Amino acid sequence: MSIKALSEINNNYHVALAIHRELADVFWFLYLPGFALMHEYQLISENLIQRKLKRYISSTYHVFEPDRLPKSANITEPLLLGKNRKNLKVEETWRITREVFRIYIDWEEATLKKYEQIAVDIFNNGDISVFNFISEIIKEVKQELVFITDLSIGLSAMDWDMPTIVDQQDTIFERYEYLIKNLLGKSQEYHHWNSNIDPESRIKVLDKNV
Repeated sequence: MSIKALSEINNNYHVALAIHRELADVFWFLYLPGFALMHEYQLISENLIQRKLKRYISSTYHVFEPDRLPKSANITEPLLLGKNRKNLKVEETWRITREVFRIYIDWEEATLKKYEQIAVDIFNNGDISVFNFISEIIKEVKQELVFITDLSIGLSAMDWDMPTIVDQQDTIFERYEYLIKNLLGKSQEYHHWNSNIDPESRIKVLDKNV
């Protein structure tokens, strides 16, 4: 049962990666670089978690679980198809920005609900070590959901005022630039002079940052 549940979470991550990739594309198209980098960060962070999850499946159950890869998240084209960003009106940018946040929050809420139900089923099945592993994933999803919900509430409070949103982009970009550097920053264990460290020890450095 647990391996099927972990495989479901793994495949859900692939959909999440497609979503973040496309939402980043939308915000680069609108040239809201802070929001764009927010999704670039999530793309990197969740890719690392997905790889950690896949290794966990292999090391725990000693089998290979194939991935189901989505072709697309089907978000970008319906929102942007045929548009030239040089001709976008403020109302269009305003509408697309609000829609993207709605899509993002809806996805994270559905993901949290799905993972929590999986965790309950696994706990009731007595697979406590797997439950503990999934609990860390749930914690990460919850933190992300709280942040973007609070951000959305703040934007709604100012009626999604585009001049203010544009003015915020440098600050948001700086936040996620820092988080990406922190996520991918090198440690001494990754230095080329320490190339005699075995691969398992090196990969643990990545896991510490996830």
